[in-house]
Amino acid sequence: MLLINKSTSEGKLEQTSKIGYNSWLHLEAPTTSEIEHVEAALGVPNNFLTDSLDIEECPRIEERNGAVLIVIHVPYDQLDVESSDQDVKYRTIPMGIIHTKNHMITICREELPFMKDFFNDEMTLCETHLKTRNTLNILSITARAYIRFLATIEREITLAENELSKSYRNSEMYTLLNLNESLIYMVTSLKQMKFTMQKILHGSSIKLDEDDASVLDDLLIELNQAYEVTEINQINLNNIMDAYGNIIQNNVSQVLKLLASFTIILSVPMLIASIYGMNVPLPYQNTSNAFWVVIVVILLLTGLSTFVFYKKNYFSR
Repeated sequence: MLLINKSTSEGKLEQTSKIGYNSWLHLEAPTTSEIEHVEAALGVPNNFLTDSLDIEECPRIEERNGAVLIVIHVPYDQLDVESSDQDVKYRTIPMGIIHTKNHMITICREELPFMKDFFNDEMTLCETHLKTRNTLNILSITARAYIRFLATIEREITLAENELSKSYRNSEMYTLLNLNESLIYMVTSLKQMKFTMQKILHGSSIKLDEDDASVLDDLLIELNQAYEVTEINQINLNNIMDAYGNIIQNNVSQVLKLLASFTIILSVPMLIASIYGMNVPLPYQNTSNAFWVVIVVILLLTGLSTFVFYKKNYFSR
């Protein structure tokens, strides 16, 4: 999908059908023909567009032939899109921001709800010729999106932990594993984005005035806070999974110890009954009370074994 936006005199964005001077082109899940159209119309290097669609592309900044490419990572919910790997709900994907002399391009392989809200927001004031300020607005929206996703992940971790405290089911453990993978994606992306933002702040690829530099400083603080929160949550989640793993292992050991204790106790009457069940001459076999004597011996030995195991806490969990 290709959206061509142009700011009005009131600072509102409106969609147009043709690429004009100082237009903002936004591509979401673009087709090959849309990429070729933008490349031919604006003379943007082809790899600037295709690299932004590569799921493995890392955050970076690159300048070539008067065009500047900024690749950032944005969080998104995989359940909102068709994906074969939907066990991991929250991931990060690359988004490209391209500055040319007279145009700005944003491109991503998936539809991003927060970008759609940005373009449709009646309260948003936006001048398409202010490429740097628009880029900073996108970065600010992205930082807030990370914080929202982290809050959602924290709630899901708490829910899974509460369920695990009631019953140790595999589904909750898999949930925690998938959330941990989501945090790994986010902590890696945020760390790389911090370096990219620092390059923008101290580099010469994008011109920053005093206000822009101040905004970028605030963004770096937000990204750093999001990174630290993500890292803390990841460490906490790893500790939770390790703790529950140890609890489950300990419970399994206790169950095996209990079963082994009962097996040993029951083997005593089985052994005596087996001996006196043989078809050979046995002591006291002709005694009238032999059966009851055997029963009493079995009960005494079984009771003694049970008492010894009880004193050694073999039945406790």
